[in-house]
Amino acid sequence: MRRTQGLKHFSRVGARAARLSAGVGLALLLPAAASALTVAATPPARPASVPTIMPPPSRVENSYLDGPLLYQLLLSEFALREGQPADAVETMLEAARRNKDDALFRRALQIAVEAGAGDKALTITRSWRRAMPGSTEALRTEIQLLIAFDRFADAAEPLKQLLQVSTPPERGALIASLPRAQQRAKDKGAAAEQFRQLLLPWMDAPETRVAARVALGRMRLNEGQPLFALDLAAQALAQDPKALPPVLLALDVMNSATDGARAAAPDAGVAASAPASAPASAPAAPAKGTAPSTELVAKAEAIVRRYLAQPAIEPVVRQAYASVLATQQRLTDAAEQLRLAVKDSPRQAQLWLALGEIDLELHDPVAADADLKQALALVGAQAADDAAARKAVAAASAPANDDDDDGPPVAVAEVEPGGNAIRLSHVQLLLARAAEQRHDDATAAKWLAQIDAKDADLQVTSLRATLLARQGKLGDALKLIRAASVSTPAEQRYRLLTEVQLLIDEKRLAEAREVLARANAENPDDVELVYQEAMVDERLNRLDDMERLLRRILVLQPDNSQALNALGYSLADRNLRLDEALRMVRQAHELSPADPFIVDSLGWVEYRMGHFDAAATLLAQAYSSRKDTEIAAHLGEALWADGRREEAARVLRDAHRLDAGNEVLRKTMSRLKVAP
Repeated sequence: MRRTQGLKHFSRVGARAARLSAGVGLALLLPAAASALTVAATPPARPASVPTIMPPPSRVENSYLDGPLLYQLLLSEFALREGQPADAVETMLEAARRNKDDALFRRALQIAVEAGAGDKALTITRSWRRAMPGSTEALRTEIQLLIAFDRFADAAEPLKQLLQVSTPPERGALIASLPRAQQRAKDKGAAAEQFRQLLLPWMDAPETRVAARVALGRMRLNEGQPLFALDLAAQALAQDPKALPPVLLALDVMNSATDGARAAAPDAGVAASAPASAPASAPAAPAKGTAPSTELVAKAEAIVRRYLAQPAIEPVVRQAYASVLATQQRLTDAAEQLRLAVKDSPRQAQLWLALGEIDLELHDPVAADADLKQALALVGAQAADDAAARKAVAAASAPANDDDDDGPPVAVAEVEPGGNAIRLSHVQLLLARAAEQRHDDATAAKWLAQIDAKDADLQVTSLRATLLARQGKLGDALKLIRAASVSTPAEQRYRLLTEVQLLIDEKRLAEAREVLARANAENPDDVELVYQEAMVDERLNRLDDMERLLRRILVLQPDNSQALNALGYSLADRNLRLDEALRMVRQAHELSPADPFIVDSLGWVEYRMGHFDAAATLLAQAYSSRKDTEIAAHLGEALWADGRREEAARVLRDAHRLDAGNEVLRKTMSRLKVAP
């Protein structure tokens, strides 16, 4: 059975399952990349309507507070305190009009908004604009309110005026904010059309032509038209090949396809529940502006790679690209990009940590150990520098007779530019995992012993239990993990799946299934647990039960690419209902086009259908993206069947050097009579 979980899941219980681990957590591995994508590429979950363009500092003036003004201010605040916000607003607004003061208009607006008087708030902004025609703050405030009230048509005129009066940097920021404003609209298409008309005069201006095209591209992406978004990104890069925003837009398109593009895919739930005799459905016609996910990923990736091929690029792009590749399970490709990134930024501990985690996932513990020790050294050096700085500050501010703090530096974390912190305990845990992968249990135990007790979380307990089980102390291991404290549903699932993995490692599959069956009885809609029980059923040769469970997942989540892939692969591996298997795996591929495990499944179905050349091409593509042992075994089979036996033997031997204990690989080499 295929392992299809990937980095987003912290356990692997299928036949190809590795040790249960905490997962790579790649969303936090690249702080600079994450920061750039948050600010320049990925709209926030609750976007602001327009960016705040800070007004220039006001020149210092003498106070104009006189007796009548003071009386009005006090009268307004007293009315508010007495529960009369309408009177408070009117009094404050009168004072603002008389004195033409931004702060007084702002206060009147605040009172109206807090009182829930939206129409009155708009009236105030318009009065503000009439009284102070040159106030950009009044203009911005009116726009923000109109967008908050979903009145995009009314916002067109003030937006047009704000674009005209803004400085070039302000104008670029305002244009870049429009896609975030569009996301707030109930009718995103209508809002996008308003903004497109607004941007037409700025499409050819040298200082806005890139920003305008990228903004339009983001609006297209918001509307579910990623192909149009890519076209606009390409147009923007044609205007300025070194511009960063178009490349970040392309990365967002890659992300959108990775997260489950639906373009041109038949209904997965219908296909999954169709009888074996049902013919494969014809793919639906793509919607305008969409394309199959594979095409989208290829087009977007071409834009990113062209940018990276230039000299003097922004390092954040390579880091963000590596993060996207890792999300797509293309870990070999991600590691390649991270190795280039650490050459450019060798003092960035987060990059070494990311590379070490990926090498662990690729079962290269020697490389992982070296990477993680680099990260550890940088974290320790930074912690020592921070401790010295704190000591110097304390010494400078403390009385002369204070005792010096001669304690050792506390190497807890290094704070990276993006604001993320690397916990020393996390690096130590990963170094323990690297030692465990090398079967050096003594070194693994030493690294675990160095972890501070307050940081010994469930992941640490899980690895300690694994080491106990390898020493023949399964009972102690199970007792340890069952006694572990948990406080969230995610931690409860982690503890449960650790117990299951311990039982599987000891070939106690029936007990593992009982644990999962009890959990699924209590949580029948937990897709993760249902999937894991299906994987154990496959190992127990309970294939009907496995298929029933996977189809249950597809009822709960019709677009679950992992369940589609697992079910399609299972049919192909048993040489059953190959047309149905091909349909399911193709649907999974459309949903997750870059996932190498799904590409591998597609190649394996082609192999079972006798299409050896096509199978070898797909399997080579999967193996180049992720050097996985079972993908190598499949590639060797396909190459052997296609008559390329020397190439097949080389692939199998290379894989054997990385993972000699893999059962699938050993059986394949034995059957083909390929010596290690």
